[in-house]
Amino acid sequence: MSFLINEIYPCLQGEGVNTGSPSLLVRFHICNLRCTWCDTPYTHTFKSDPVDKKNPSGKQKFVRFSLAELVKRLKEFPQKHLILSGGEPTLHNLGLLMRTLGDEYSAEVESNGTRIPHKQIPNFLVTDYNLMQWNISPKFSNAGENLVPEALAHWAELAKNHAHVYFKFVIRKDYLNADMQEIISIINQHKISANKVLLMPEGTTIQSQIENIWLHDECLKHGFRYAPRLHVLLFGNLRGV
Repeated sequence: MSFLINEIYPCLQGEGVNTGSPSLLVRFHICNLRCTWCDTPYTHTFKSDPVDKKNPSGKQKFVRFSLAELVKRLKEFPQKHLILSGGEPTLHNLGLLMRTLGDEYSAEVESNGTRIPHKQIPNFLVTDYNLMQWNISPKFSNAGENLVPEALAHWAELAKNHAHVYFKFVIRKDYLNADMQEIISIINQHKISANKVLLMPEGTTIQSQIENIWLHDECLKHGFRYAPRLHVLLFGNLRGV
């Protein structure tokens, strides 16, 4: 078994309910979607130059780690809270990784919600869901992608029985009305609690993250959480932060 890793670096969590938390970001390579506004397109390709496993980063580069190699690499950092991102991290066996790391580590997964790990990943156990927080970010028309109904239903059901499952929707101002209609439809259909829903403004510039009173108002109107992009506010469109 191997894990394709695009980059690993310490950071403050930039998104979601744990914004500002000291963390270690592990970016997995390869994604099963091609969102039109994707801010990590360098995770989509297999065009790779050889890179040192000590520094798996850089445009269109990835490193193939064995489980033992990845665990060893992660333990070289002092941070014990992991952000498992991508790409799409559920293309890898995250359950096995977390079981191997042990109770010393916590993790949150940034997933597009199109996959059902225990049905699609060998040796991913149903109990493995409890080892991680799941930040599910369904992609719809504003990303040029379609929802996967079976997978979405799975995550919505898991959210009812798991305290740490959240739904994070990326909103574009010019798609606001259509986006909100889709979000409300999803929430009503799957009976997702409003306190599990976060709205995040799309954008990779500092200015794009400042001018968002319109999204503030939508959150108040529907009882959703507002999710800023802290890393963008601090650094703009810079990698490795």
